Amino acid sequence: MLISGALFAQNDTLSILHITDLHVIFNQKGYHPGMLENRKLKNYDQGENRLRQFLKEKPKQTNSDLVVATGDLVDFFEANSTDGKLISTQVKKFSKLIADYRTPVLFTLGNHDGFSFDWQNNKLVHTQNFIGRARALWIRNLSCFENGNYYSQTFQLGQTIYRLIFLDDSFYKFRPDDKTEVPYIDKPQLYWLNDQLNESADDVEIIFMHIPFSNNLLQSGSTNELYEMLSKNSSCKLIFAGHHHRNAVQNFPTKNDCEIVQVQTGALVQNTDNWRQIRLTEKNILVSLPGKTETEISIQSK
Repeated sequence: MLISGALFAQNDTLSILHITDLHVIFNQKGYHPGMLENRKLKNYDQGENRLRQFLKEKPKQTNSDLVVATGDLVDFFEANSTDGKLISTQVKKFSKLIADYRTPVLFTLGNHDGFSFDWQNNKLVHTQNFIGRARALWIRNLSCFENGNYYSQTFQLGQTIYRLIFLDDSFYKFRPDDKTEVPYIDKPQLYWLNDQLNESADDVEIIFMHIPFSNNLLQSGSTNELYEMLSKNSSCKLIFAGHHHRNAVQNFPTKNDCEIVQVQTGALVQNTDNWRQIRLTEKNILVSLPGKTETEISIQSK
């Protein structure tokens, strides 16, 4: 399949596998043993094996055209090695892993993809203060980010045009006195998103991002700018996210008495059956149960 950002005509169905929270760690012996033991407690030492197993087996078994991974692709982008030197090779090694497989994969960034790790006083310390450096590495190493860390792709199925929008809501480490609501995207990305949502009166939009919306949106006084923008567009049908390492489906109301369905998928690092199949057709969007091809959600495209 050609992934180029232009319209792609599929015979009748575009099949996408959604995965998230891969938490791959390369060169594990090169980092402080305390840090590695900490990550083993979460099974993150299995991230590479489970991603390789998934890419080798699941796209073929499900006859899928495309994989979308919504963030926490690696567990950290840089960390101090056993000799105290800062190593930032995780992103490049991840890109080489993806190149080993033929199935096209599109990505969004997660909070861990911008994490710097250190081991201090027998404790894991992490920060997002160097996320600019992390984003530069991702842009240089993965082709889907060649024009930036957020982007869109359009696909045509019969008379229906689907616009898949990939957001970067990976920054979330706000100070306690900073009341910014998450998920958060910055103003330039917000303005770009507004243009994407209004690019065409005829397309159907599906959002992919890492950090999902919470039920706090339903409370009075919520001022999440991202949700406010999405909720004004009845053509925005679905949101796919991860972050919480769980399978969940939530419906959020919109301004025009419709709703946006938000789908969360469990962490691939925990189980290679943590995936969902998304099938786009001219008339319907079908989302499977976790780890199965049977449909859980069916939404009319128009």
